[in-house]
Amino acid sequence: MSHISGEYSYNFVRLDSTWCDSCETGINALVVGMTCTFSGVDSFGNTQVVSKYIDGTTGFDPCISYDYLNDNISEITNSYASGCDWFNNLQIQCSGSVDHPVPVTGFNPHVDPVPPESTQGVQTIG
Repeated sequence: MSHISGEYSYNFVRLDSTWCDSCETGINALVVGMTCTFSGVDSFGNTQVVSKYIDGTTGFDPCISYDYLNDNISEITNSYASGCDWFNNLQIQCSGSVDHPVPVTGFNPHVDPVPPESTQGVQTIG
């Protein structure tokens, strides 16, 4: 089993609220987006930085005031993220991406397809 070592950090990177109506009488929903970033080393001792993102929408029924949202934004967002188990899920996603195959950079050869002779020309099917 591989062993990675590092730290996970979490950030709310998206907070978009919507009004209940065109009169802007209250807030009815909040889109919450969070990232988790792993910074550390993989099982080979190589430095890795991996980030994952998730978002979702929480609703308020009845609508809440704009001031209530601002005054309680930390509790609302953290409760929503915890209730959705985002901290754990994002950490698992980051960890699972650390020891993985890595794309070869700069590999972009030009290759022309050469179909077999039996597939060249016009084909009629049916």
